[in-house]
Amino acid sequence: MKAQLSIDYIVSLIVFILFGTYIFFQVTGYTPAYITQIETQRLRSEAYQISELLVNDPGEPLNWEVCGSACLERIGLSDYTKNKTNFLSRSKIDKFDEICNQVDGYAIIKSLIDTDRQFSIILNKADGETLISCSSSSIFKPKFEIRRIVTFDSSYGELIVQV
Repeated sequence: MKAQLSIDYIVSLIVFILFGTYIFFQVTGYTPAYITQIETQRLRSEAYQISELLVNDPGEPLNWEVCGSACLERIGLSDYTKNKTNFLSRSKIDKFDEICNQVDGYAIIKSLIDTDRQFSIILNKADGETLISCSSSSIFKPKFEIRRIVTFDSSYGELIVQV
């Protein structure tokens, strides 16, 4: 008996190959968008973690602004004496800005925040005065930004974290 190919078999084979090719290109077309969304979620998560660390953590030790960067293990701007959410210590804000404005201050802050990404931290008072402006000296294009309303002393402001 000879092997014979019928027209039905050839047509169904061509339809199967075309369908398989269509599915392949559809799946590969969604992959770059999916990867971009994953990277955006990672940036959002890291920016939020940095802002949460700064806003709601007093740091380690609790009064690190007194001893400065020598004893500082973990940075945080929360005022531990008030025990309120989003209430920052003015002395910690001033010390943070002082550390960041040192020669290698950005590197110190980056190691305390424990991130590999470039970031920018800005704290503006409601009247427009900038209390903290900490970013790398190299060209930095932020991809994601978190803005949080914070209070300190008898004033309030906005903390901006860009990653």
